[in-house]
Amino acid sequence: MSEPHHYAIDPESLQGCRLRVLFHTKELQQEQDPIVRANIAQYLADAAATLAELEAEEARKVA
Repeated sequence: MSEPHHYAIDPESLQGCRLRVLFHTKELQQEQDPIVRANIAQYLADAAATLAELEAEEARKVA
């Protein structure tokens, strides 16, 4: 049986998602290869869409 992973920040949390978007943004800025940039952009788009959902969910809690 494998042990559960313990993260400093839950990757599925709002903060974790914000960090993932930030990471992919910085990674995209630094990458030179256009094919790799396209792949990173897809990861960034997916992370940004997830972040938008989490931010909206958080906003509904506050409202």
